[in-house]
Amino acid sequence: MVKTLVLVRHGAPEASSASGSDLDRKLTAAGARALRVAYPRTFALLGDDAEPVVWSSPAVRALETADVVADATGVEDIDVHHSLYAQDITAFLAELEAADAATVVAVGHAPFVDHLAARLLGSCPTFGKGSAAAIDLPEGPDGRGVLRWFVAGPEVASWEELACVERVVASAAEDLNARAEAFLAAPDDATCLFEFRVSLRRVRSLLQFLAPWQSKKQARRCAHTLKELQVASARLRSLDILSETVDGLVEGGELGENSLLPMACAKERSLECASLITLMRKRHSSKALRKLARDLEHFGWKSKVAERGLTAEDFRLHFDEEFNEVDEGLFGLDLRDGDAVYVARRDAKEMHYVAERLGAVLGSDRAQMSEYLNEIQRELGALSDARGNKRLADECAKSPRFRGVRADLGVVARDQAEVVSAITSGLERREQDARGVVDVDAVDPEDADAVDPEDAGADEAGED
Repeated sequence: MVKTLVLVRHGAPEASSASGSDLDRKLTAAGARALRVAYPRTFALLGDDAEPVVWSSPAVRALETADVVADATGVEDIDVHHSLYAQDITAFLAELEAADAATVVAVGHAPFVDHLAARLLGSCPTFGKGSAAAIDLPEGPDGRGVLRWFVAGPEVASWEELACVERVVASAAEDLNARAEAFLAAPDDATCLFEFRVSLRRVRSLLQFLAPWQSKKQARRCAHTLKELQVASARLRSLDILSETVDGLVEGGELGENSLLPMACAKERSLECASLITLMRKRHSSKALRKLARDLEHFGWKSKVAERGLTAEDFRLHFDEEFNEVDEGLFGLDLRDGDAVYVARRDAKEMHYVAERLGAVLGSDRAQMSEYLNEIQRELGALSDARGNKRLADECAKSPRFRGVRADLGVVARDQAEVVSAITSGLERREQDARGVVDVDAVDPEDADAVDPEDAGADEAGED
């Protein structure tokens, strides 16, 4: 004889299913997570000796809720009862009368659970999604019940933002995996390398932003793989940027039509590309990126986050703090300091990716900052690229592989030093004009070869 009935309304479901059938509607990721966090505490109220059986409507959202109940209560099997989906109180009570379990947990739908609770108790709080009520039945299903406890459904909002972030991170990791495969299939295509590195930077930026909430173990695993590839592909990207500049100088007449420098750059790229491909195969990079994508399908939140969730406001406050740091770094930036320019450009680019990809969580105002940040990183990128080109031209001039084109490399170095001077002067004049100050000194071309950090040479111009 059933002595206790626990009525449960399923958790928060998706609005519609892919098939269009109501039966196939699933719990949202946030709804499922909320139940997994809340139900161990809820069903502990039954006590250790309850030994319940779990019944469920055949609807997927109810079955998924019942699975969480089963995990919380240690039950292995779930019994499907169509009366719960049909919302047939008479049929359900007959099935309850015939049951030989002392405690039944029945997962159903509204308004069935509300109507049945009212019939057994006279009155009962309204069942929100995920709510549960334990009703003692001293006289059996046909008699008047006694409400032992009622627990409102868990708050889902705290988990909706996590679910959104998880989808963004998983998508970015999957895209990186695809871009890596495309590059390995066509390593001679500069566009494939560019898109591969953009994807690398995008994932790194997202994980950097989420670092305060990501489990340290997963963060370490991801950081090692991503940084290794970013650094390893840096010089190849630098050569592509230099080659684009050289082609432009040939087209513009600064270098002769018969210059051998484009061919020398192409040969150098081929050697660097072969070295990178060899390294990636030796380090099993494709396998590592597939593993990373699988790892990030389930973002590893720190335990406190997994228990309590995060709100949109949490993400927005963190974004504001990071943005203010970037903004402060830009204020009074010494454009003659190559390292400082690189860091400012990198930070602006990272925040651009975050604002772009997490706009749904951060809100429209912060999402719109993506364009502002992108414009900054583009301007600083042109300056960084010119410095990088001059540095690389000077470096190549010392290599025996460029013995016959050293004069042309000198032309490139001088041209890029002038570009650095022009960009720096223009940016400084604009900043001074904005402050109402005039008479700005131009940068000395000799300062144009400031050394960027280890992978600065691979910073992409105009990344999206």
